[in-house]
Amino acid sequence: MGLIDKALQICQNNYKTNCGRCPIRTAYIAPMGPRKEALVRWRDNINAAIEKLAQ
Repeated sequence: MGLIDKALQICQNNYKTNCGRCPIRTAYIAPMGPRKEALVRWRDNINAAIEKLAQ
């Protein structure tokens, strides 16, 4: 399972109706930007937040 899959699993298991307390929400809602590099940074930030939870 990839890290993004883990993030989706966290959301489905714990925050179905209210993501306000989700520990990875700030990474998900951060503005991404228009280029591929921005998308990669956004994804890396989400992955870092998920890895932090796993520790």
